[in-house]
Amino acid sequence: MAYPSLTTPANPAAKAPTVTRLWALAVMLAALGLLIVSAALTPDARGHGTHLKLGLPVCGFVLAFNKPCMTCGMTTSFALAANGRLLTALAVQPAGAILAVLTASTAWLAGLVALLGLRVHAPLAPLARPRMLLIVGGVLLLAWAYKWFIW
Repeated sequence: MAYPSLTTPANPAAKAPTVTRLWALAVMLAALGLLIVSAALTPDARGHGTHLKLGLPVCGFVLAFNKPCMTCGMTTSFALAANGRLLTALAVQPAGAILAVLTASTAWLAGLVALLGLRVHAPLAPLARPRMLLIVGGVLLLAWAYKWFIW
């Protein structure tokens, strides 16, 4: 299947409407904010627990079962990835590292839409299919199993 270019095929010079550009700006700022906060955190050496530095409570799943929850290590992984330690982030929580990279990619793409008016939705449309939800769910389950293994 051939994917359309970054601009619409019918009118390659068409720019995204102003409302789309404003939404893209909001998405870009949110993604950058998440990455900036992550970069400011010192990752917990245990591979989990970095969320406590944000004032969040201890994980109830860990307290109840002494096992990691599905998102265990995500904040630590984001902090590592945001500080350029992607391989360590992958070792701590693979799904978190992938999400951190996707967050950075989202900030970049949203910036292209907001600042240049590019229409990037057409090539990304296949990502909004039910099959992608199954893949994402599978990745999360595999990452959770991995976290149980290294716990």
